[in-house]
Amino acid sequence: MSRHGSGGSGRRGPGNPEGVPRSVGALSAPPVNRALWMVVGVAAISASPILPARPRGGGGGAPLARADLARLAAAGVCLAAHFALWNASLGLTTVGAATTLVSMAPLFVGLGSVFLGEAPGPRGWAGIVLATAGAVVIGVGDAAGLGGGSDAVLGDVLAFAGALAVAAYLLLGRVVRQRLPVSTYAASVYGVAAVVLLPACLLTGSSLGGYQAASWLALAGVVVGPQLLGHTVFNGLLATVSASVVAVALLLEPVIATLLAWWLFHELPGPAFWVGGPMVLAGVWLATTGSRRM
Repeated sequence: MSRHGSGGSGRRGPGNPEGVPRSVGALSAPPVNRALWMVVGVAAISASPILPARPRGGGGGAPLARADLARLAAAGVCLAAHFALWNASLGLTTVGAATTLVSMAPLFVGLGSVFLGEAPGPRGWAGIVLATAGAVVIGVGDAAGLGGGSDAVLGDVLAFAGALAVAAYLLLGRVVRQRLPVSTYAASVYGVAAVVLLPACLLTGSSLGGYQAASWLALAGVVVGPQLLGHTVFNGLLATVSASVVAVALLLEPVIATLLAWWLFHELPGPAFWVGGPMVLAGVWLATTGSRRM
């Protein structure tokens, strides 16, 4: 549980200067239920690289403080950058490499959480290191075994930059979600991301229509599954679960997504996947069970 306890304690502290109840709008449930919600979120978000990919071959009501408005805007910009960078990487490298490299966010979340007073314990750090090492093994093996074309290196760089963006998004969300209901947070952040991405699409000449029916269905699937169900579930968990634990749980995404790409697109993982996959799963278990904030 959070170090501030469950329920509406309203105690003041470094992360809660105004004494606002910590559980406002949160998925305040026992650890087992929160773990089930995390599984739902991981399962939903793992479909995000598959749906747009291509085959190969209560609430508050009180006015928001300026600081929270700034954090909401910054989180929306970071989310937009993550979407833009990572979706661009999918067109240049393999699904496995893109999802693996973008999932290196726990390295940056773990470092950033130190400034929030939520530095992972020894076991949590061990899990982050092990899971990230497994992600690197999968990424390197996938790029070498399957091949991503001449633009694969650029795709890998874009995916890595997407990891930086999503780490900042999670850290900002961890701060704001302790005081705002998930509905307010999600609507604000998603709205800012949309406002940022629309002019970006227009400036780059991206097509906003004229797609085939299958493409529209895939886009609808992205909105309903990974976005509304996946991201919103994790936004709800951020009020009671540390950003490091959420980020490490997301490391299941490259494992599930690579298996889906294997099944749907015949992108057969190389031998390194079978080495890195168990490392990722073991790291997720270590970081989750070793967290002092669950």
